[in-house]
Amino acid sequence: MSGAGAMQFKGDFCSGEMQELAAMLGPVQFTLADGRRVSPLAVAPWADDHGPEYAALPGVLRRLRGDWACVPFGMTSSPAGLPDDWQAAGGTAPADTDRDPHGFGSNNSWTLRRLGTTGVHAGIDYPEGHPIARLERTVRARPGQAAVDIDLTVYPRRDVTLPVGVHPTFRLPDRPGAARLGFAGTNVRAWTYPVSAELGRSHIGANQRNMALDAITASGGGLADVCHLPFAGESEDIVLLTGTGGRVDLFNDDEGYRVSLKWDSRALPSCLLWLSNFGRQFYPWNGRFRAVGIEPVAAPFDLRLPYPGGRSPLSAAGIATGVSFRANTPWTTAYSIGCGSI
Repeated sequence: MSGAGAMQFKGDFCSGEMQELAAMLGPVQFTLADGRRVSPLAVAPWADDHGPEYAALPGVLRRLRGDWACVPFGMTSSPAGLPDDWQAAGGTAPADTDRDPHGFGSNNSWTLRRLGTTGVHAGIDYPEGHPIARLERTVRARPGQAAVDIDLTVYPRRDVTLPVGVHPTFRLPDRPGAARLGFAGTNVRAWTYPVSAELGRSHIGANQRNMALDAITASGGGLADVCHLPFAGESEDIVLLTGTGGRVDLFNDDEGYRVSLKWDSRALPSCLLWLSNFGRQFYPWNGRFRAVGIEPVAAPFDLRLPYPGGRSPLSAAGIATGVSFRANTPWTTAYSIGCGSI
């Protein structure tokens, strides 16, 4: 074990750790072909805080870092002012589904065990009565490459449809526009958050639907370029992308590396971009967190339940907003994070 309840792993060209809390992966260091070592995953600066404010945080925020699994994916309540067709028209959330932000597994400690020296396995049992019985996930350093392979397995107790996602979160350079996003898909479409993601601090205009990437408008007028980050000025934005082809590349031009996230877009068809640029001024953020979440999901943004069983503009457009689990039938999806020079 290393640090505060974490387990290390090491491969030929990468090393890192997974912590017990939420089984969050990070930091991870990759060795590039020119010998440089880079650490692309974001780590929040408040992990060593103390006091009543820190103690009151949900588990998902206390040692926020890197990548983790979200089952169910989403926040505990919907924001105010949602447009009528974004209201929960399909019923109410099941009373026995947990209301932790991003699910029980994102807020509690997992059991870790080593997979040799190159990997870590994590598992967590969900509370009795929850439709999900257990989550397991593994991370392994890929032999001979600067990459990690990750998988998530969900063990359902009964038939249920839930929003699901994984949550890789990456550092951004300080210079506006010094990071670029690239996609495997040739017809990427964007849906912006139905309301302002952070009142008075969202750079992107709300409730834009099925837009071309070069047609997204800013909240103050003009265009908003979501492919060049960070934005100038403090902001907080959420954008859902479809048609990515299951691969997003983040190019950090100032530090000279590319990080590639690949996943099965048949299982998780959308990609949620969380564009956090010092926009949240309340604790623990305090205007000190900048990162981009590149989050493969089957979810209606982070608006949580009951959308998978109801209607939303996304589901009306044929975009899956949940995963349908069958009782006692494990469901597994895999993804990877790799790094290289540019």
